[in-house]
Amino acid sequence: MTLAHTLRRVAAAALVGSLTVVSATACSGGEDPVTENEDLDDDGDGEVTPEEVMAGAKAKLDETSGVEVGLSTDDKPDSGDYLASAEGVLIADPAAFEGEVAGRVMGIDASEIPVVSVDGDLYVEAPVVGWQKVDPSEFCAPDPAQLLNPETGVSPILTATEDLEEGESELGGDDNSETITPFTGTVPSETVRNILPCAEGDSFDATYRIDGDGFLKEAEITGEFFPGMDAITYVIEVHDYDVEQEITAPE
Repeated sequence: MTLAHTLRRVAAAALVGSLTVVSATACSGGEDPVTENEDLDDDGDGEVTPEEVMAGAKAKLDETSGVEVGLSTDDKPDSGDYLASAEGVLIADPAAFEGEVAGRVMGIDASEIPVVSVDGDLYVEAPVVGWQKVDPSEFCAPDPAQLLNPETGVSPILTATEDLEEGESELGGDDNSETITPFTGTVPSETVRNILPCAEGDSFDATYRIDGDGFLKEAEITGEFFPGMDAITYVIEVHDYDVEQEITAPE
C-alpha cells in the first residue's frame, strides 16, 4: 500500500469518525441550566426531559448554516493508523467541508493534512503527490460534507441516544460564565454505522455537555470506531455556529 493511499484512507475514514457527534459554543447559556429552559418543553408539561434537550440540540444542528468543529483524543494506540486531531468548517447548503487532520500513517506521525469535500467529491492533499480525489465508499465512510444532513447526518445520533441521564450542572464556557449540564447515554451501533459503516462496537458511550440555550458545547464519544482497534475516546467541540464560508474544490 502506498503512502498516498494510506493517507487518503486515514483522512477520509477517520474524518468521519471525528464528526460523528458535534457540539457548539456560539451562544451563551446564561445562568439557568438547560432543563429549566421552557422553550425546550415540547409537550408543555412543565418539565424539560433529557429527550427534549436532545431534540432541541438536534434542531439547532439542523437549522445552522454551518459549524466550525474541532476534535482531539488523548488515546494513542500502540500500533495502527489513527486520527489524533481534526479541525475544519462544515457547511450545510451547499454541503461542503474544509479542514485539516493529523494522526499516525504507516507508523509515522502526520499532521496538517488538508481535506476538502465539495460537490460530492472528496479531496485529500497528500505529501509529495499533492491533491488526490478519493472515493469515501472505499474507506467505509460517507461524504463528510453530508454530515449536517438532518436525516442521514450526525444530528439523528443525538435523538437516538438511549438511557439518557442528566448530570450535575457546572460552570463553563468563556470565563466560566455559562451553566453547562452534562447528559450521558448509549448510542446504538446501527445509528453510528449510518455515519461510519465499518464501526465495530456494539454500542458507543456518549457524554454531551449542553448550555442553557440548548446548544451542545462538547461531546465525548467512546467506542470501537475503526476495525481492528481498541475503543477510542474523542472529545469534539464546535468553536462556532451559524458559520458561512465558500468552499471550492482544490485546483
